[in-house]
Amino acid sequence: MFNSLTGRLSGHEFPILHLSTGGIEWALEVSAATFQSAIAAAHDADYRIYTYLHSREDLVRLYGFWSQAERHAFIELISVSGIGPRQALKILSGTSVESLGQSLEQGDVDALTRIPGLGKKTAQRLILQLKGHLVTGDSGGGTGAATEGNALRRELLDALTEMGFDRATAGSVLETVAVEIGADPAAPDRAHEQELFRRAIVALSGS
Repeated sequence: MFNSLTGRLSGHEFPILHLSTGGIEWALEVSAATFQSAIAAAHDADYRIYTYLHSREDLVRLYGFWSQAERHAFIELISVSGIGPRQALKILSGTSVESLGQSLEQGDVDALTRIPGLGKKTAQRLILQLKGHLVTGDSGGGTGAATEGNALRRELLDALTEMGFDRATAGSVLETVAVEIGADPAAPDRAHEQELFRRAIVALSGS
């Protein structure tokens, strides 16, 4: 799993950035915020970009993010049924991570539907599934345990996705399994890790 790439910006045409590292030129699909951050940086200086590798049977794409917070928001967005990587980037291009988190916490459907391409039903689904998941340190929400729980949920989702399961389906199954075993579906603790993973694989495999 790539965490980040550091190199020189060698080309750009929104939403694609080209980053050269050690003789390899990478093409990364990015949000408007990441695009502006990259082209504002000096072209003769190294630029670090956080990454997410998305793969399907017929497609492999590398996505880039100017911050870990933006990457986290992207990963959470694509865990929602009906939200793919392209739409997740479109959402992140239409608002900041902080504003998105605040709108989700407040259940503000009107604010979310002002984001280009985001309808009312999708906004309601985002609130239902992601409320509490994008709370930042500045917002005063989230305990250390909740933060660790969110990290565990992402790790399990990443592992299931790498095994070939659909990410949105895996997210829904994890929440269902968590409720079944008495864990917090939004922020499970490490004590439930193995049981969550085992049961999720069984459910996703249709056994």
